Amino acid sequence: MKYLQDHWTGVLLLAGIGFIHFRDIPDKLDETAYLGWLYILLVAGCAAAGAWLLSSHWKNGYGLGLLISAGAIVFYVLTRTTGLPNAKDDIGNWAEPSGIIALILEVAFVVLSVIQLRRPAPAIQGINSAVH
Repeated sequence: MKYLQDHWTGVLLLAGIGFIHFRDIPDKLDETAYLGWLYILLVAGCAAAGAWLLSSHWKNGYGLGLLISAGAIVFYVLTRTTGLPNAKDDIGNWAEPSGIIALILEVAFVVLSVIQLRRPAPAIQGINSAVH
């Protein structure tokens, strides 16, 4: 699997992000249902982005993963500062271990995806042969 060799770091980061949020879905659905559903969408999005990374459409995977990770970072900061509607319990709760780990993984994926999306497309063999 060539794409796994090229993009395994992204797949692992997305798996970690998805797993951390997956574990918290039941609690979020009980506490604040809309956040629970956003967690479900995040997990599904991580799975879709990871699947794309394992295909020739890997740029779509980085794009979707970037959107998910950046969104999760924004929501993390909002829940710790101003809070969200019906979700004020985490204001000031910056030291939660799973939140810190998720934040680190999300920032790492943002950096990785920016690097990967700036890479030039691989040259097509037939075009290079004709030029030389």
